Amino acid sequence: MDKAKTTGIIGMIAAGIGSICCVGPVILAGLGLGTGALSVVRSFGIFHMPLMILAVVLLGTAFFFHFKKKSSGSSAECCETPEGGNKTTSIILWTGAVLTLFLFLFPYFI
Repeated sequence: MDKAKTTGIIGMIAAGIGSICCVGPVILAGLGLGTGALSVVRSFGIFHMPLMILAVVLLGTAFFFHFKKKSSGSSAECCETPEGGNKTTSIILWTGAVLTLFLFLFPYFI
C-alpha cells in the first residue's frame, strides 16, 4: 500500500473516531438504546476537535503524497502516469475528504 492510500485511510479513521460523540447518539437512539448508553458516547466530545484537526492534517498529507510530482532523471518519465493504483487512490482520498467534511459538520446540523 502506498503512502497516500495509507495516510488517507488513517485520516478517515481519525475523523470517524473524532465524530463518535456526535454521530454515536444518533445511531444509538436509532437502535433503541437508552440515555445511559448515550451519555457514555457524549463523553467523547473532548476528542472531537483534536481528532478532526488530525484527520485534516493526515488527509492533506495524503493528497500531497498522491499529487506531488515525482522527480526522475528522464523528462519523458515525468509525464507518464502509473497504471492502476492512481485511480483507486484518488477515489479513496476524495471519499475520505467528503466523509471527513460530513463528520466535521454533522454536529452543527443536529
